[in-house]
Amino acid sequence: MRLARWLVTGLGAVSMLAAPALGQQGLGLSLGQAVEGPQAGPALALRTVDEERLFRESQFGQRVATEIEAASRELEDENDRLLDELTAREAELTEARAEMSVEEFRAAAADFDMQAEAIRRSQAEKRQRLVQFEESERRRFFNESGPALQTALREAGGQVLIDSRAVIIDAPGIDITDAAIAAMNDAIGDGGPAPFPLTPP
Repeated sequence: MRLARWLVTGLGAVSMLAAPALGQQGLGLSLGQAVEGPQAGPALALRTVDEERLFRESQFGQRVATEIEAASRELEDENDRLLDELTAREAELTEARAEMSVEEFRAAAADFDMQAEAIRRSQAEKRQRLVQFEESERRRFFNESGPALQTALREAGGQVLIDSRAVIIDAPGIDITDAAIAAMNDAIGDGGPAPFPLTPP
């Protein structure tokens, strides 16, 4: 009979926005040449934005972070409760083993293993849904970013906007992330209810 403790192996809390693997849906901007300074002339029409900070520090991204953190804590509490229940059930089976025939114990142990596996799958699916929720909300955020970013770019006197990760060296005033965050907050706020809910309907 398997130990109940393996139930929550790998089912830890989701780390919100901590790793690129949790969603790289971005602006889809092209790589550009680094801007070296005023002597670059026309290249000063180039502006950059930090896509990750744009999402993370926007009202939209902060709302997503809050929802995921709350759901993650709830999932961890549920994992702990289920682990306690399975551990207690395992102890009961171990204690009753002396009074059961070999066939009875094998059947009880197999039933316990099936229940534990079903719970493990269910909890893993819930954790994966948190990942899918963030990915869905990132896509929605960047899909709706075009008009606001165009406004921020125009007001900054730029003509081309690229991801700041494409730039090795830039000149002062090239990055417009703060202005882009403000523009997105004005345009869509926190985004309202997500079309992809954290819990299945």
